[in-house]
Amino acid sequence: MSTSDSPTKFILRAMVANEYKYLVSIFLFDSTNRIISPIEKSRDQYKYQLKKGLYTLRVEMNAGITDKVITVNTNKAYWITSDLSQAPLSDIIQPPQQFSSALLSGARTETYLSSHEYYTHPAIKLSKRNTFIYNQVQTKKLNSSLFIFLRFPSIDKYNSLRSKWAKSFYKYFEIVNEYGELLLSFDSKSGLQVNENDGWLAFNAQLPHGIYYLIYRGSEPRQIPIYVFNNWHTQFFMTLGEVPLFGTTRIFMSAKREFNPKAEANKYIDILLDKLQNGDYSVDEELIEIAAYGKYRSPMLGLICSYVYFKSRQTKSDDLFRIITQNMQRVILKDNDESPDLRALSILAAEHFDKTNYRKTAIKGTPMLRIGLEAIKNASLKNRALIPKNSINDFISETLYYDSPFNTFKPIPVYKRPKSSLASEKNMNEIAFDIHSESRFLIDMNEGGVEKEPKELEPKIDKFSLNINGYLEPNLISFIKSSETNSEAERNWVRTSISGLLSKNENLSINDISNQLNLSGNTITRIFDDWGKKIKIEKKKKGR
Repeated sequence: MSTSDSPTKFILRAMVANEYKYLVSIFLFDSTNRIISPIEKSRDQYKYQLKKGLYTLRVEMNAGITDKVITVNTNKAYWITSDLSQAPLSDIIQPPQQFSSALLSGARTETYLSSHEYYTHPAIKLSKRNTFIYNQVQTKKLNSSLFIFLRFPSIDKYNSLRSKWAKSFYKYFEIVNEYGELLLSFDSKSGLQVNENDGWLAFNAQLPHGIYYLIYRGSEPRQIPIYVFNNWHTQFFMTLGEVPLFGTTRIFMSAKREFNPKAEANKYIDILLDKLQNGDYSVDEELIEIAAYGKYRSPMLGLICSYVYFKSRQTKSDDLFRIITQNMQRVILKDNDESPDLRALSILAAEHFDKTNYRKTAIKGTPMLRIGLEAIKNASLKNRALIPKNSINDFISETLYYDSPFNTFKPIPVYKRPKSSLASEKNMNEIAFDIHSESRFLIDMNEGGVEKEPKELEPKIDKFSLNINGYLEPNLISFIKSSETNSEAERNWVRTSISGLLSKNENLSINDISNQLNLSGNTITRIFDDWGKKIKIEKKKKGR
């Protein structure tokens, strides 16, 4: 039956259950597949005025689709829900099931297809207690912890993959402190709870607040910053496949040392992270209200919602977000003012609000969220001290991955040290670091933002404004432009872009390149230094 030409109109309502209203999109098609626009639309209701006929009501969620063909010959209402008791079965359209690394739980167990009980139960249990003792004396005084839970989409998926591996799934991971010193190598299995039958592992330790890194050293290696906030418990979830699925990463903060799969704040964080990954910076008033009142239960919700709001360029809720950001920095996350995410948030707030400043000194460490790193990079175009040359954010600027809303990058090279200098075999389950540890990362940890002028230049000359052909040696410029440079094994988009720009125009300055590539001038000069060192090494080889 096609759509009728009858003048009689009927009302069709699609009612969206509360837990789905930020997740689903509703579309209505007529018999010719033409999209029909609603006469009224809100998060929880779509209202259509229709002629008699045949229509298709489509529910989209996370790339999944559910279609229901309906006949309109009277006023009708349908419920978009997984709760089959909410309406007659014929009037219910169940959305596609959700997937989340975080083992979230909806109104019904069917809501999150990936939250299997054989993963959820151990995650809840192990989120409450240590698997690893950082320091027996300090642990008693600490009220902050890091919980990591890695698992597969299902036992079936795990079993289909495990026969292909030379090593068990957990053996390529390690956790290091801010200096790159080893906290725990997962290869030892000590300090972990591992279930090799079901395919999951858990790490939990009370730790001093500060930045830590989870590093994967298998194929496609990655490094992920995780910040432990004073008086908060950080919870990290990620799904594994043939390689870790870094785009599935979820990080929460909880006042209680316990993972709650039904926590509403975590569900909204899941939604906002999908928005960030999709470049969707729209936030409606209801979601803003939820973040405003939920920030005390989950600072991560307030942090991510603030990031999204400032990127959206909205102004309607400026007064509220001024309060939210101040409370985040001065009340909720006080004593954590060196957090890179809070530094990044202050930069975005200063750009958004009039007469607001931010600290111009170097950022120590790197944000957990990629949007935070992008904010620091953008600000460094005008304030180079934010990203000193050879600092961690300088290194990340050309090794960043974009498949996750979180900040993931190629692992920072480290100095090789004897294993005994890190921890004895007998004591791998209990480690205490000297607070003045020497950096194991091959980067400059003295990130004071002080720039030194090259000896060959007059102190008053601004090297960043000089034309490249007046700043670099001719042989270095030729090397940068050469096809050999463009095809080198370690190339990346940054180096390829610099080479391409100089091939077209040598009259560019470092500032010109910096602005075109949206990178700190210090990163550009460090790359030039790298290329200069490579030329010297090649000369020595030829001279032998």
